[in-house]
Amino acid sequence: MFYKKSKLKVGDKEKWFPRAVVLTRHPATMKDLAKQLARMSTASPGDVYLVLSNLSKVMAQFMDEGRPVHIEGLGSFYYKLSCAGRGVDTPEEVSRKQIKAVRVQFLPERSGRGRHMHRPLTEGVSLVEITPKEEENIEEMESEA
Repeated sequence: MFYKKSKLKVGDKEKWFPRAVVLTRHPATMKDLAKQLARMSTASPGDVYLVLSNLSKVMAQFMDEGRPVHIEGLGSFYYKLSCAGRGVDTPEEVSRKQIKAVRVQFLPERSGRGRHMHRPLTEGVSLVEITPKEEENIEEMESEA
């Protein structure tokens, strides 16, 4: 994982923080995931792709039934409502009209406690500082591609 130095205003002062950097505008695709998962199993890339392509439909079905979806080693997904305004004064006034959007909330997997907390998605991440010049070179390569 790459990060860079970034200046942000905190109160009336400017402070420096590390900020995550995405090096490409080309995300890993479902096809890329299928190939990699196939290499790690006895399934073919096509079989894995077929399963992945139906995953969102099945997850939506369970979440629509009011059930969160937990994927071991990844985390849990559930629906969350985004509401317009600041709420109403009585329970009788609550209505669908307040709902602005339905969103999917993701909680990454974690287990253990304190120092023994395990987070599979972030374990083993190596942090590498990227300089402005290196980032500029990567952006140039991206625009040429």
